[in-house]
Amino acid sequence: MLWEVSALLKRIIKENYNIELDEVALQNPPKKNLWDFTFACFILSKDIKKNPNLISEELSEVINSDNTWEISSIIESANSAWPYLNIKINKSIYTNIFEKFYNNLRNPFVLNSTKTVIFDYIWANVWKPLHIGHMCTPNIGQALINSYKKIWYTVMSDSHIGDWGIIFWKLITAYKLWWEEEKLKKNAVDYLLELYINITTESEKDSSLEEKFRSEFKLLSEWNLESVELWKSFTSSSIRGMEKQLKRLNIKPDYHIWESFYEWIGLPKLWKHPDLEYKMKEIVSELIEKGIATKNDDNSVGVVFDEKWKIPSCILQKRDGTHGYLASDLACIKYRVNNWSLDKIIYCVDVRQQLHFKQAFEISKRAGWLGKTDLIHSHNWFISLKDWAMSTRTWKIIKLDVLLDEAEKRAEKIILEKRSDIIWEELKELSKIIWIGAIKYGYLKKSRETDVIFDFDEFISFEWNSGPYIQYAYVRARRILEKSIFENISDIKLDYSKAVFENEEEVQLVKDLWNYREVLEETVNKNMPHILCAYSYSITKSFSSFYNNVHILNEEDENKKIIRLKLIDAFSYIIKDAFEVLWIDMPEKM
Repeated sequence: MLWEVSALLKRIIKENYNIELDEVALQNPPKKNLWDFTFACFILSKDIKKNPNLISEELSEVINSDNTWEISSIIESANSAWPYLNIKINKSIYTNIFEKFYNNLRNPFVLNSTKTVIFDYIWANVWKPLHIGHMCTPNIGQALINSYKKIWYTVMSDSHIGDWGIIFWKLITAYKLWWEEEKLKKNAVDYLLELYINITTESEKDSSLEEKFRSEFKLLSEWNLESVELWKSFTSSSIRGMEKQLKRLNIKPDYHIWESFYEWIGLPKLWKHPDLEYKMKEIVSELIEKGIATKNDDNSVGVVFDEKWKIPSCILQKRDGTHGYLASDLACIKYRVNNWSLDKIIYCVDVRQQLHFKQAFEISKRAGWLGKTDLIHSHNWFISLKDWAMSTRTWKIIKLDVLLDEAEKRAEKIILEKRSDIIWEELKELSKIIWIGAIKYGYLKKSRETDVIFDFDEFISFEWNSGPYIQYAYVRARRILEKSIFENISDIKLDYSKAVFENEEEVQLVKDLWNYREVLEETVNKNMPHILCAYSYSITKSFSSFYNNVHILNEEDENKKIIRLKLIDAFSYIIKDAFEVLWIDMPEKM
């Protein structure tokens, strides 16, 4: 449709002004219920040497006075609104569009070429339980992973586990001081957090512990048997706890690779990913040889950036020969580029790491590792619970499992208020679908570039822009199809020439559904899941308007009834598909 209107307008401009445009950019008008497209005439003003308002008036007059089939079959009318030319499409076109769209509805999208992307997301720490902050990168990353897969990218996903640096210095020291193996076996993550809090508090009183931390970390770096065994226990226990929580949100990476993997200290792999070829120490040596990094007199190694980059200097290796996060991420970048033919590496990590990734990306580029690979930091801002902010520093952590449990209780309460006849098994299953959908959609509908307030009342609502509101619209659509006399509406033959869409509500829904592929591509191109959420809400509103204003089951004209049922079928398919991309289930009853 867009192409046909653009081509027609291009020809009209050529015939009337003798100007050949490479492209006619059509925009969405401010009042979608009145007009379908808007063309800004500024682009013609310079060449024609005429006021764009006048050009808009002239084009409007040309289109409205031309009764030829070529124009009238596509454009119903045009209107001049100052420098903008508004265009309304002939309704009969929407029937043709819908026929083509519906016939291909269940066919997979096809790309001309396949690209490969790897997502680095979740970013949990071994010592710390998942908390409200893990509503962010895991959900954003998983929605983007699914979006890329939907349009046929080859996608890999990697949960980057923080198990290196000062965290382990403290944990191993604390465990050796207060050894309680039963607590570790019972609930490793909570016990490790307890150890971390206690040892941090003690170190503020006893400065001599700092030297002990460095000593323990060096033992781990040198493959000390006892230290390695503790690493295995801490890490494996933490991953099991993390996976249990993420499973509740339908989040599962292809594999976990912890930071210590890039130190190459002989720790076991739990997934079938390639072996490491270059460890941190060799990465640092390579950067020194290439003149990118400099070894200082105190044995530390740093990178000083050119002033034009406005990036502060950084340290890759400390005085004692150990390495930090930057060396680990550089080793990770080289590992990924060397083992897979990647078009993109996308890091779903919060905004506080912007400087870190600027440094890592620039060093990788200067080292010549990247080739065709783009490095992208798809950052998010912060999340907090309404009336309760989180502070890791003061251990005021809102644990994710507590948050999810509360969401499930609230969903059950709302369902029981609406359906007193529901049986227990159905209640548990339905509440699970609703609360997962509510909190995932409630978070993802906000731009990742804004702070988000986690509000139960807003998220778990059956009104307006919420997961349950959209789920209920889907259930309503399926119920209409079940009530019709047709067993499977997609198999029913229809003479589309006798089923022209007459109502604005029908036309708007067709237009919205037609844009699904475009919305998915925009979501991927901008790495913004909220774009898909906004689309889901938009088509749901269009469906609700259609449902409330257009005769469906009581329509006497059989062709009109069938095409409207097919339109409902198309809506239910697209909205369910969009929610599957967001990894939110749809209930069949509510």
